[in-house]
Amino acid sequence: MRRFKVVQALLDLYESPCYLEIGVQNGITFHQTHAARKVAVDPVFRFDVDAARQQPENANSDYHQIPSDEYFCSEGANEAFDVIFLDGLHTFDQTLRDFNNALGLLKPGGVILIDDTMPSTYAASLPDQGLSARVRRATEPDNRAWMGDVFRLVYFIRDYFPQYSYATLEDNHGQTIVWKSQRISTSNPRSVEAIARLEFADMIIHRRELNIAQLADVLPELIAAQSAA
Repeated sequence: MRRFKVVQALLDLYESPCYLEIGVQNGITFHQTHAARKVAVDPVFRFDVDAARQQPENANSDYHQIPSDEYFCSEGANEAFDVIFLDGLHTFDQTLRDFNNALGLLKPGGVILIDDTMPSTYAASLPDQGLSARVRRATEPDNRAWMGDVFRLVYFIRDYFPQYSYATLEDNHGQTIVWKSQRISTSNPRSVEAIARLEFADMIIHRRELNIAQLADVLPELIAAQSAA
């Protein structure tokens, strides 16, 4: 299932959804989704932003060519969203910052979708993009996947955010949906340092902790959480 189809399925849960996308790059996902209000944030857009603004279908869209940290500290401080898609720099550190900032802009009953949380190979899981590329060239030259260590964020949410439920989709390359719903606190949580040191092999061994699910099974839970908000 392609990214925009997952995003659209989430947006369709709301009558007049507001959508924020962090890490827009070529705009493929952003421009294929439909919402009452859309905001795109990226340090460098890889498409003609002026031309995009002139398209009638983008009349409800805003484009901010700035780093996500800057957006959250200024431009995005006074707006709230139903769906927030995090697909920025593929590192645990940056995505953790984006996640913490996104929580402050999430409407009651809203959801956060985190991309690239289940790397397909060891090379894809490396946070250093240059090193990842060198390992890929030596092992799988035709595989260009780079997901970084974003998967560590799922374990961080599991151990330190029991007030939020989450599920990692098996419908595609691995995206994690997070929503406000109390879970039972994790017994024997890892330290922050231990989470920051998790490797690809640890993700494989502890794959069950990612809470793998199909989107069709998660949507009813989101609807229930939305009603309870």
